[in-house]
Amino acid sequence: MNTDNKIPLYGFNNLTKSLSFSLYKVHYLPSIQSVESYNTYINRTYNSALLEVLLTKVCHAIGGNVLNIASQDYTPQGASVTLMISEEAKPESLVAHLDKSHLCIHTYPEETAQSGIAIFRADIELSTCGIISPLKVLDYVIEAFSADVIDIDYRIRGMTRDQYGKKHFNDHEISQISEHLTTDTLSKYQVKDSVMTTHNLFHCKLARQSIELRQHIFNLDSNLGEHQLSAQDEIQIKTQLAIELDELFIGK
Repeated sequence: MNTDNKIPLYGFNNLTKSLSFSLYKVHYLPSIQSVESYNTYINRTYNSALLEVLLTKVCHAIGGNVLNIASQDYTPQGASVTLMISEEAKPESLVAHLDKSHLCIHTYPEETAQSGIAIFRADIELSTCGIISPLKVLDYVIEAFSADVIDIDYRIRGMTRDQYGKKHFNDHEISQISEHLTTDTLSKYQVKDSVMTTHNLFHCKLARQSIELRQHIFNLDSNLGEHQLSAQDEIQIKTQLAIELDELFIGK
């Protein structure tokens, strides 16, 4: 077997810490013409090249180093990007601190709006086996997507040993995911935590607390032109959006 391309392991940790997001953005498309513009916007804003930049920033935010990138765009829309990452090597060392970590994203835009509602979903998974913590990027990812509903899972698998040979099934303190969110994020979202501590399984779901129409109506100014929404229109759209967000948050 050719070992020339193998990277030596250093300070290896057998614990796998996996953090995954499902991030939902909900848009209201006020006209037939806005559907085509919306699809163009999605392909332009969430193409693989820009997602590579986003994931690279996430990698660096947790103190990681990009080893390899694979990406793919799809038609009519959607993209996937996967990064193989490691802990940063010390400047004086040529040995990468490989911890068999990866970071990936897949986007799932709805091709056709339903009753004027288009839902964009992005799934992100960050898996590390070193001392770097994926929990550091919770707020950054949520803010980067300006998500309306977020489904987060965090799982610690495997075991590692200390210098005395004792097994450890966790190497950091955590009681629930929301304790790692900033007060600013918590103030914007309704939060629901669920925990299976004995299995090192943590789940958190968030839903935006207030509905601002400018955040949801796609190209509000250009679509409506000189026309303004009536009070009745605003109530109808807000009600429709509230139902969508509630269904995504509850899951049914």
